[in-house]
Amino acid sequence: MPSIKDTDLISQISSGDKQALRELYDRHAPGLRRFVENWIADKENAADIVHETMIDVWQSAERFQGRSSVKSWIYSIARNKTIDQNRRGVRMVHADPDLDTPDDAPTPEQELQAFQNVERVRTCVNALSPTHKASIQMAFFEDLTYAEVAEIEKCPVGTIKTRIMHAKKLLMRCLSQPV
Repeated sequence: MPSIKDTDLISQISSGDKQALRELYDRHAPGLRRFVENWIADKENAADIVHETMIDVWQSAERFQGRSSVKSWIYSIARNKTIDQNRRGVRMVHADPDLDTPDDAPTPEQELQAFQNVERVRTCVNALSPTHKASIQMAFFEDLTYAEVAEIEKCPVGTIKTRIMHAKKLLMRCLSQPV
């Protein structure tokens, strides 16, 4: 659990505290980067968007009103920057998710089975539409609430619930098909 709340860090940032920005960055940048890479395969462009997002946080911290969580506010900024980049003509491509399998010295058979499972999950996740994939990632990998995901996606919570329900069904259907 973080020692300082995100809202307190935002208050400190609005007063010009660079260390507070560093702490907020360290806390949210890894997940934010995964979120952006979900839409942009180019890791350098994704890193640029994360950095630009945090610059916006620095410049607009005093305007944060607390109507949402700090995390969903930051993700909304990143989402908007990603959309802006797409509008400027930079082609957005779905990237493979980072699905690392822990290595506990498996047998060769376990290693092969694990590789096949990861590849299968990756294939199924990549078959999802961008909206389904983004909703699944935010809700399950970034631990955002459905309300926060809805705020970031600028749509009703019911839409997010429906997207996630459909994405789960599509994943289950894909994963249950014979290899």
